[in-house]
Amino acid sequence: MPRSLQRFIDELECHRRRIAVVNGAGVDSKVDDIVEYFDRFDLETEHVSVSALPDAFLVLTDGDDYLGSIGVAELHEYLYDSLDGDIGPDSDIVGDQNAAVEGFLARLDGNVYSLSAEGKLALACVSHLLETRAWRRGVGELHAGIQRFSLLRDDPALWSRYRKLSGCGVETTVYGRRDWTPSDWSGVAAYADEADASVGDYWFVAYRGPEDDDDGALLAREDDNGRYTGFWTFESDTVDAIVETLVTDYQPALTRLPEQPS
Repeated sequence: MPRSLQRFIDELECHRRRIAVVNGAGVDSKVDDIVEYFDRFDLETEHVSVSALPDAFLVLTDGDDYLGSIGVAELHEYLYDSLDGDIGPDSDIVGDQNAAVEGFLARLDGNVYSLSAEGKLALACVSHLLETRAWRRGVGELHAGIQRFSLLRDDPALWSRYRKLSGCGVETTVYGRRDWTPSDWSGVAAYADEADASVGDYWFVAYRGPEDDDDGALLAREDDNGRYTGFWTFESDTVDAIVETLVTDYQPALTRLPEQPS
């Protein structure tokens, strides 16, 4: 295969960033959860108490540069309480609060992370963010590497989201190893890794929307020990390159499954 998804991970430089927990003493358990969540990103963490500032919020910096801030309760709710539901026009994930969290998480764009299989919350969080963005726009294309198709059987909410995305006008494509096949793909294009093309080693979601600001991608590779290493990005050029690699280099090496298997 001329080009590999791995090159995007290999070429990315990791940036050193810092999270400051400001006046977090009153919400220790939530702060502990969030600090544990961010540990995998090799971020330095410090705790600061300043009486003149509001209680319980986080500040992200890169050297002397301020990158963003978010409330502890707001971020904790998004990371730990909002990932089990479906997407829809009345879903809790749609709203100004989650848009603020999305903006904060975007500031971690370009950081390579490594996490165990037990810590896959980070992948699920960003994947859900991109899927929700695609739902809001209702157009564009979304490519999802789910490693094995049986994940759709085992996670009905995920399968429902992809069918709804396809139904609302988003060109939706899934990639993985064929260990399960639905009775009807409901407009979702499916490419099976049956020739050891290695696409099943990757968890990815790439969304390319109507405007450059809509674009985003998550890419991670699972190693033999069950650890995931990768990154997410909201840079349109990188998203374009990932999508073009999937379409040009991977799809011809995979098996396109029929809409209704016989």
